[in-house]
Amino acid sequence: MKKKRFLIVEELDPASLTDVPELQKKHYEQLGYRPYRMGNGKVKWLTEVGKAYTESRGVSRRKSSLKKVPQTSYGNVKRKRRYRRNFGTFLAEYWPFIVMAIIILIVLYIYMR
Repeated sequence: MKKKRFLIVEELDPASLTDVPELQKKHYEQLGYRPYRMGNGKVKWLTEVGKAYTESRGVSRRKSSLKKVPQTSYGNVKRKRRYRRNFGTFLAEYWPFIVMAIIILIVLYIYMR
């Protein structure tokens, strides 16, 4: 999603737009879109629902009472870090290779003797 948000400055008359072709203006008007000038100077075509969403989106974020609260630690509690890779998991993942290596070593020991 875009991070830049601009407020709607004014609603424009579709006939006053010069940089948009007439065919495109008609198409947008048939779909229910209206041209609006945004805070950065660009023209954006919005429906009434899109206009209401754009206006309410900026307001609700500024007046939001829900703020992120940083987690605080309770005292100087030191916790032991647990590693996922320990000897048990190593054996559980590579036991076929370990068994084959042991069998090969036994066979080599028998032939060498």
